[in-house]
Amino acid sequence: MNDVEDRDALGERTLRRALRLEPDEHLPRLDATAIAAAAERRTALEQALRVTRGLALVGVGLGLEAVIALAAFRWLADLDPIGLLGVGLSVMAAVAERLVPAAALATDPAVLTATLAAVVFATLYERGSTGRESVSVRAS
Repeated sequence: MNDVEDRDALGERTLRRALRLEPDEHLPRLDATAIAAAAERRTALEQALRVTRGLALVGVGLGLEAVIALAAFRWLADLDPIGLLGVGLSVMAAVAERLVPAAALATDPAVLTATLAAVVFATLYERGSTGRESVSVRAS
């Protein structure tokens, strides 16, 4: 790669082939020093105008946000959540009335023991019976 310059990773011929530029076309170049020099050439009036525009943009954004926040606060303040809370509490109470007996039955030691015994006896019966296939999945 003899066409590689010290400050470039790729040479001009390689870039021209990659970009398919004609021989008389110039390669577009991003020059940071030229950009910085152009930024320094602004007059004080141009810089003040840019600062004023930036502050105006920030002010308009903050004003818009304040108006939206105030409107949302007023809308939320007008809501009456008592009706929603009452409905929510009644639904929770109805669910609890139906779940508490089921939970008490499921946690009863006799039910747990009977369920475990049924599973053990079913497993032993299935494994111990002669002449029958055990429960398993057979791929064909």
